[in-house]
Amino acid sequence: MKEKEKTAFWSIIFAVFFGNFLAVMNTSTVNVAVPVFMDEFGADLPEAQWTVTGFMLAAGAVAPAAGWLGARFGFKRVYLSALVGFFICSFISIFAWNIESLIILRVLQGLFSGMIMPSTMTLVYKTIEREKQAYGISLWSLSAVLAPALGPVLAGFFIDAAGWPALFYLNLPIAAAAIGAGVLFIPGTDAGAKMPFDLPGLILSFSGSILLLTAFAEAESWGFTDIKTLSVAGLAVILLILFVRREIRVQFPLLNFEVLAHRRYAFSLLLNAVMSIGLYAGAFLVPIFLQSSLGFGALETGLIMMPGALVMALFTPVTGKLYEKTGPAPLIFAGLVVMIAGTYMMGNLSIETTMLYVVIWTSVRYLGIALCNMPITNAGMSAVPVEIAGYASALNNWARQSISSLSIALFSALMAFRSSVYTAQGTGLHASSAAAAGDVFLYSLFPLIIALPLVFLLKEKKKAVQA
Repeated sequence: MKEKEKTAFWSIIFAVFFGNFLAVMNTSTVNVAVPVFMDEFGADLPEAQWTVTGFMLAAGAVAPAAGWLGARFGFKRVYLSALVGFFICSFISIFAWNIESLIILRVLQGLFSGMIMPSTMTLVYKTIEREKQAYGISLWSLSAVLAPALGPVLAGFFIDAAGWPALFYLNLPIAAAAIGAGVLFIPGTDAGAKMPFDLPGLILSFSGSILLLTAFAEAESWGFTDIKTLSVAGLAVILLILFVRREIRVQFPLLNFEVLAHRRYAFSLLLNAVMSIGLYAGAFLVPIFLQSSLGFGALETGLIMMPGALVMALFTPVTGKLYEKTGPAPLIFAGLVVMIAGTYMMGNLSIETTMLYVVIWTSVRYLGIALCNMPITNAGMSAVPVEIAGYASALNNWARQSISSLSIALFSALMAFRSSVYTAQGTGLHASSAAAAGDVFLYSLFPLIIALPLVFLLKEKKKAVQA
């Protein structure tokens, strides 16, 4: 019986691994390709970064629907349907003819990716026994950290060999393998009773998110304090407040904010948002710095980023084992401190920065992420009853993807702004871009430092000893 349970455990992990790997990889691969898109389509950085932020925003915007769809139709069906949609969008993306068409196709990819990630997380919690869930989620997280390790290298190789469309050819066999493994190995999950779909809530969420992203992305060209920027951002905030208010009051919400009543989950959600900012600061800024400032090619960029991502991949399973002995707080605190140190050192980027310097300090940052990522997620998800795990996973993914896309848009605007400041002072174009990247790394320190006290709120209260 135990052997059968062990086989089932590894079969499920194998099946969800492919899908989560695919979804995450499509952020890291396109990060490497942003400078290529700028050259190929004649786009500037704020426009080209929409191929990344549009994907992530769509993934975050559809996450509320993923929880409802999983509860209504079963998470296995939702997962497999999203994989098929992702496969089709990847195939069509090969034929994109300009930056606008590519952005639209990337947004469509993001919609399906936004259903893949929360579905795979929920499947771990719904199909694996509780005592193995921490280890299971650490292996699930491993797929998310292997993707940044292998994705940029594969992307760089294929871009240099066959051009940017090869990025989307790469998705096809992985998606096909994920579909096959899902059909064979994932047990069926129950579909729920018929529930009305909250379309007004989805419209409010998506509209508010896209307007806020637009305000962040265009802040450098419009002006950070311009009335246009402030008006669009203000309208976005109003729409998002209305969305949250509606979800609290409606009988069948897309996002069940009642899960925030679980204290550990609420604090883990805040820490997850901070982690996302830290993770995507490096994933977005480093490729642009290496290619635009130092003149490296796509493959070289991927190889330089690979050691750090491999460190993250190596330490993620180790963190899963340590979690059982230490609990979440010590690992998360140590991880944040390590991330702060690595991020501070990346704030010293300049045109004289060596390849070895980037390798060392990106590796330090990724080590910190490996120590934090799984403990933050499991500390929150394990505090939520299994019957509402789908809603908790959807809210987690919505917050993470939305914060990530907004932070990348803001980083892009800040980098363009700081670069223009250095250029106006007489600094060369490449040197200005390098110094601007360092400045933005320093800006990304603030949420990491602010998050440190939150770690201690994840500690479980000790039960009183009865006499």
